[in-house]
Amino acid sequence: MTFPASPDRQLILLPARNSVEASAWGSAAMEYAAKFPDVEFARDPARVDWRGYQHVTIVRPRFWPDDLPLFIKQANPLTRLDRIPVDTPAGLQIIFNFRIYYGWRYGPQTDFDWAQLWPPGRALIGLHGRADGELQDADYPIVAEAHLEAVKLTSHATMDTVSRLRALNPDLFILIRAFTAFTDPDAPTRSRHITAEQFAADAVPDLARLYDADATLRYIEIHNEPNLYVEGLAGSWRDGLEFGDWFLKVQELLRLRFPEAKFGFPGLSPGPASSARADADRFLDESAFAAQQADWVGLHSYWVNDREMTDDHLGFNFVSYRARFPEKLLFITEFGNPLQPKPVVADQYARYYAMLRYVTGLGAAFAYVLSASDQAEAAPWVWRDEAGHDLGLAAVIGKRTYIQDDGHPTGTPVPTGTPTPTETPIPSPTPRPRGTPSPARTPTPTPEPTPTDSR
Repeated sequence: MTFPASPDRQLILLPARNSVEASAWGSAAMEYAAKFPDVEFARDPARVDWRGYQHVTIVRPRFWPDDLPLFIKQANPLTRLDRIPVDTPAGLQIIFNFRIYYGWRYGPQTDFDWAQLWPPGRALIGLHGRADGELQDADYPIVAEAHLEAVKLTSHATMDTVSRLRALNPDLFILIRAFTAFTDPDAPTRSRHITAEQFAADAVPDLARLYDADATLRYIEIHNEPNLYVEGLAGSWRDGLEFGDWFLKVQELLRLRFPEAKFGFPGLSPGPASSARADADRFLDESAFAAQQADWVGLHSYWVNDREMTDDHLGFNFVSYRARFPEKLLFITEFGNPLQPKPVVADQYARYYAMLRYVTGLGAAFAYVLSASDQAEAAPWVWRDEAGHDLGLAAVIGKRTYIQDDGHPTGTPVPTGTPTPTETPIPSPTPRPRGTPSPARTPTPTPEPTPTDSR
């Protein structure tokens, strides 16, 4: 004789101080409750019999007493806790819509052990290497002056570059971007059609030269800003959905040759749709299914003033990425401010590295860029000019003014389980099912600068 399985009873604890607030929070969860059976709600922990629930979902954990999880576990040691760190009913509804879409009833139910994915345990201070070609002699003093912990190289780099970098810092972490030029030489504003098979075939020789020579060179970013027209949009894929399929095929082919590699989903060009790119949020909505299957996820963060540096949609856009990918290792593979004077930017970067230092699940942040031969590209971004002159950023970063590695960043709020030092994460837009049309999106009025050339 077989007996029916016991119901999985779930209690959602709503952070409501009165019945009106309870109604607002409860409304945000109704579609989720209709999707999954045996879901109940409460707002007063003192009136709950915890023995009756296999799962307890705690909404807005910081609203509750610090000892609430211990109290629940004492009452029912078998209860599993599911935490949702949002501050508004609208945020809760987006999280639940996300779970409904993917069929996930629960999110992470314990504190995730990030040491398994990222043993250093902190976000490394990184810089994107030369934008085109090998590092030059004038680049290495910049690396030394900044005391860099991480450098991003394109795959046409050689072991000579790696050896010279390691001579400066034997423990330097190196991330490699698999590079193939997408730009159509006959039409610089368009890209060539490159299949996944062609990309993999082009990338393998360069990657093999590095991968086979150094067992630490394992982190590989597949492509770059695929929502740009010059990086494959309209030439090799029409939208994020098609890019996702392309990405997974490339990853599959490269993994056959590089089985120990950690492949990353590439950073997008952030911002609304323009003549140069597709809307970043929509493109990520469409391609999230592929990013979920990568070993890690990259993102690009840009701003033009101090306020935007900590804006959740600009400099701190890792907040929405963390909400979307709660257990993925993230890398900010490019960040920068192209508009303000170099001394202002240098101090911003020093503070930015410090604020990110102890964000859990963030591997490194790479400023863009050490140097570049393209003068139009160079001026807003580079840390040294083509005459070899140091522009002053390296010395400021090297001082570590805002960082104390025996504790936490000086003068900076410390993240404690949330992906930003100052705010609770606000989830990104709900992914839509593959093949369904996206609603029209109103462009964000604030300009979001990003390099638009092929890198």
